[in-house]
Amino acid sequence: MDKFELPADAAFWHPKIAMLYRYWRSIHPEGGGLPGRQHFDPTDVPRLLANIWLLDVERDPLRFRYRLVGTALERFYGEHATGRYLGEVNSKYFDPAYFQHYALVVNEHAHHYRRGAPTFEPDRRIASRAHVERLLLPLARDGSTVDTILALTVVLDQAGAEI
Repeated sequence: MDKFELPADAAFWHPKIAMLYRYWRSIHPEGGGLPGRQHFDPTDVPRLLANIWLLDVERDPLRFRYRLVGTALERFYGEHATGRYLGEVNSKYFDPAYFQHYALVVNEHAHHYRRGAPTFEPDRRIASRAHVERLLLPLARDGSTVDTILALTVVLDQAGAEI
């Protein structure tokens, strides 16, 4: 795959999702390996910042803690997540099956894309009329051990306009 080429499953990705994926590919270090948090410069992607979030990866047991959550997402989900663990935020809506998406990113060093109904929306009337697109990307300070997940979520109404 060309360094900036989108994967086969990206044919219908939202432009912000595709932009972050291309950026992530562009910051891969010379000689191979995964990019790390040190390679990610938020000033390179200012249009995406409100939708970006970072998760710290903890092991033994495998857990994910929100390091940063973009303002658009905190507004939509109605809860402050920074410093808390995946599954704690809007816990009554969390589907434990989604944990496997994050584990895949860590264990397989692969991206994970999801499109579907929001799972963390406190106002179920909005959630029933919206869908999300989410991309998870691995970051590894040492190039191989995933220690951070770089993610982007876009919340869209039925017409495809960003909420």
